Amino acid sequence: MKKIAIFLIVLTSTLFSCSSSDDSVTINPQSLLGKWYIKGGTENGGPFVNYNNKCATQRDFQEFFNNGTITFNGYAIDCEPTNISSSIWSVSGNILTVSSTNFDPMIYEYVYTVESLTSEELIVVQTVNDPEGTFVNRNTYTRN
Repeated sequence: MKKIAIFLIVLTSTLFSCSSSDDSVTINPQSLLGKWYIKGGTENGGPFVNYNNKCATQRDFQEFFNNGTITFNGYAIDCEPTNISSSIWSVSGNILTVSSTNFDPMIYEYVYTVESLTSEELIVVQTVNDPEGTFVNRNTYTRN
């Protein structure tokens, strides 16, 4: 769980962009199910930054399950799994919420706007209000 929190904090604090959202879009939760590999993202409209996988033969990914759980699966430089962390996910319209499980000692909730969802690509946007300013993260995931 600590790794997913750190990953989300790092990703949301380093990968940003500005975009508009259309709250009238409704995401079919079934479209999210399965593995999504972390590709990268942008920070406040800056250049796209690729996500750096530590393992040369395994890529970190998130996997959405039909029972409302999501796992983060990360690999160390030796390609051994370093962490498989679970969270709870839900979708309302085009808003994706990822939060701590009832058994997790760390309480968190991350809210994303689904900007784009195809069978092969997921793009989510998150606005983060930080003491250093407001940041808009635009993160991209792919199926392969």
